[in-house]
Amino acid sequence: LHDYKEFNNVLISREDFIGGFYKEESNENIGYEKKLAFTGIQVLDPDILDFIPDGLFFSIIDAYRELIFSGQKLKAFIAQKHYWQDIGTPKSYRKAVADKMAPEAFKQAWPDFTFSEIKYDRIKGDGSARQWYRVIADDQVYSEAPGKQSDVPLQKLIMVDHGIRTQKAISEVDSFIAIGQHLYDRGVPIPRIYLYDTFSGLVFLEDLGDVKLQKLALSTKDPEEVALYYKTVIDVLINMSTAGVEGFDISWTYQTPYYSKELILEKECRYFVDAFLRGYLGMNYFFEDFKDEFESLAEKTLKFPVNGFMHRDLQSRNIMVKDNKFYIIDFQGGRIGPVQYDLASLLIDPYVDLSCELRAQLVDYCIKGLLKFLQINQEQFRYCFRYCSITRNLQVLGAFGNLIRMNNKSYFEQYIPAGVKTLKYNLSAFEDTEFPGIKAVVNSIVVE
Repeated sequence: LHDYKEFNNVLISREDFIGGFYKEESNENIGYEKKLAFTGIQVLDPDILDFIPDGLFFSIIDAYRELIFSGQKLKAFIAQKHYWQDIGTPKSYRKAVADKMAPEAFKQAWPDFTFSEIKYDRIKGDGSARQWYRVIADDQVYSEAPGKQSDVPLQKLIMVDHGIRTQKAISEVDSFIAIGQHLYDRGVPIPRIYLYDTFSGLVFLEDLGDVKLQKLALSTKDPEEVALYYKTVIDVLINMSTAGVEGFDISWTYQTPYYSKELILEKECRYFVDAFLRGYLGMNYFFEDFKDEFESLAEKTLKFPVNGFMHRDLQSRNIMVKDNKFYIIDFQGGRIGPVQYDLASLLIDPYVDLSCELRAQLVDYCIKGLLKFLQINQEQFRYCFRYCSITRNLQVLGAFGNLIRMNNKSYFEQYIPAGVKTLKYNLSAFEDTEFPGIKAVVNSIVVE
C-alpha cells in the first residue's frame, strides 16, 4: 500500500496490519486510524486462495474481509519513495504520461541541468480546444565545470495537450509534430519541439514567453516602428512560404493538402453564412442565396496564386516575440496554398486593425521581397491578394461567430466591428456588378 490521498480507504494499524476497507468500516475498527491506498500490486500467501471461489469474477477485498473476520491478520507492505498514478481516466492517464515525459523533455533541452521538482501552470489558449501549460523545472543547478555549480533562473517549456488519440487516421497532433519539425529543419523560426507522444497527445516545446505581435503592435505609438515590425514578419512569411514548401509532404496535413475551391466554398463562404450571418447575427440567409457569387469568388481567388507553404491563420496572435525576434506558432493547419492568403491574414487581422495606407505599403514590400526569390507578375499578385482578403475576412467572421456562440468565448466579440469594417472596405473596391448580393448584406450589418 501507499499514501495516495484520493484513494486512501484501507485502515492500517500502527503495526501495519490491515483493519478494514472504506469509510463505512472505520467505526468497527477503532485503533486503525491511518488510511492508505492499494497500489494494485499484491503478493499473496497461497492460503488466501482458499477464500477465493473458483470460476467467478471476484473482488480480492471480499477475500481479505473474510480473512480478517475469521481472526487472521493481514500484513501491509508500505511502499515509499516510489511513483504511482492512477491511469483509469483520460485525465489521470495524461498526468502519468506528462510526469514521465517532462524530465526527459528538460534533459533534451538542457542536458546539464538538474532539478528537484516540476510544476505545471495552466495558460490561456485562444480559439483552439487544446490545453496549454507552462512547465517549470524548479531548484535547478547547472554544472559549469566538474566540482563547480551555480544557481540559474528557472527553466521553462510549454506543454500542449491535444487530447488522447481517438482515431487511426492522421490527427491534429500528428500534423503539429510533422509540420513543426519540417519547418524547424527548414530554418523557419518556430518553437522547437523537444518531445512528443502521439497517443496521449502531449507535445513539449520551446517556451517563447508571453509577448505576441498583437501586444507589441498595440503598445507601440510610433507608426514607423509598427511598420518595421510587420516588414520583419513579412520577411519571415516569405521564408516560410518558399523554404517551407521544399520537401513538404502533403500526407502530413490533417485537414486538406491544398487551399482549394471546395475549401473556400465550405470552410470560408458557407462558414461565414452559417456561423456569422445566421448563427451570430440571426439573419435569415442561406449559402444558396449567394452561391453564384461565392463560386465566382473562389475561382478568382485561385486564378493567380503564388503557391508555397501556407499557414492559413497567420495573424498577430499566432506570432510570438522573443529577444527581438519573431516566431510563428499554430502551424498545424499548414498546407500548399497562395502566399497572398497568409499576407491577407496578417494585414487584415482585426486584432490589430492596421490602417489601409500601411496595408498597401506592406503589400508593396512583400512583392519586392518575393521578387528576390521568384518570378512573379505584380498585377496578378495583387489580383489574387484582393480576393484572398475577402475569403480570409469571411473565414475570420465565421470563426468569431462560432467561437462566441458555440464555445462561449465572448472575448472575441470585441473584434467583430473591425472585421466587418474591413470586409465592407475591401468589397467596396470591386465593381458594382461584382458580388452585389454579398455587398448588400454586408453593408446592412451594424455592429458596435
